[in-house]
Amino acid sequence: QRFPTEKAYYIAKEVATTERTYLKDLEVITTWFQSAVSKEDCMPETLKNLIFSNFEPLHKFHTGFLKEIEQRLALW
Repeated sequence: QRFPTEKAYYIAKEVATTERTYLKDLEVITTWFQSAVSKEDCMPETLKNLIFSNFEPLHKFHTGFLKEIEQRLALW
């Protein structure tokens, strides 16, 4: 009876680790990309606004998701 609980816990832990890595990668890529695009005038301002406006909601979602996973793991 303990095995499924332990298995589920380790799966949840792996999801949290993967999510943490994804969030850090997203921050690096976003920061690097925004920096590179803002230095060079390589795309229209409207396109920049369209692309960059999607980063914040994506980052916000994954930050909240990671926090929720970590809270649930702490209460396990």
